[in-house]
Amino acid sequence: MGMKCLVINLDRSVDRLAHVTGQFARIGIGFERVAAVDAANGSPVSAPRMSAPEICCFLSHRLCWQIVADGSERYVAIFEDDVAFAADAGPLLSGDGWVPADADLVKLETFFVKVRLGRRRLPAGGGYSLLPLAGRHVGSAGYVLSRAAAQKLLKRTERLKAAVDETLFCPTRMTCSRSTVYQLVPALCVQTQFLLGDGTPSLVQIEPPERQKRLLHKIGGEAWRAFAHLRNGTLFQTDKVEAVAFRDAATILPRFACAR
Repeated sequence: MGMKCLVINLDRSVDRLAHVTGQFARIGIGFERVAAVDAANGSPVSAPRMSAPEICCFLSHRLCWQIVADGSERYVAIFEDDVAFAADAGPLLSGDGWVPADADLVKLETFFVKVRLGRRRLPAGGGYSLLPLAGRHVGSAGYVLSRAAAQKLLKRTERLKAAVDETLFCPTRMTCSRSTVYQLVPALCVQTQFLLGDGTPSLVQIEPPERQKRLLHKIGGEAWRAFAHLRNGTLFQTDKVEAVAFRDAATILPRFACAR
């Protein structure tokens, strides 16, 4: 039996559903659709410094986390509806035997930005490797989540404080620093906005504008980053890479295809 895969999709985004259905069919993997919380209907909750799309995106991911927490699977993969897979993604998603026993999260995608990774490399099979994620890497279009981590995340995010990708994949955030997070290298998937052709950003997630942080928040963030390094044993054992590469470089825009 393959790894359980959940896909977040707005009811009104039938074109996105067709796209992601084709992506999963191409790699021979099934998925379950999770109806996204639609910002067009207004945000059901409020959160300081977060827009309605950010809030609704976060709530949509929390719906998935609840499914993971209530289920029997050790690990579940969660995707947004604008995901595009590498041609050889099927074998990894056909099981979870490659996921490290201590993993809370495995980030499957790349956003083609500079990112700091730990030097400890674990084989995942098929030419893929797993490295500790030691720095901020935005995007939440594809990741693997453990059942135990889902239960903790639901408790820690009852009040929303930051976008979902910042919460999951930014070590200056408490929720990330207290989790064991790996990055799959090369990435298994990307968002369609990076593809050659008519790729457009998902309606589920809209990249928020960069905001100035208060000094107190910066100090607190650096403290959580140091905690994450000590917790995960990555202090002085990291390297900054220009970008996490994507296996199918020929399918993405040239300015990203050269990233290694």
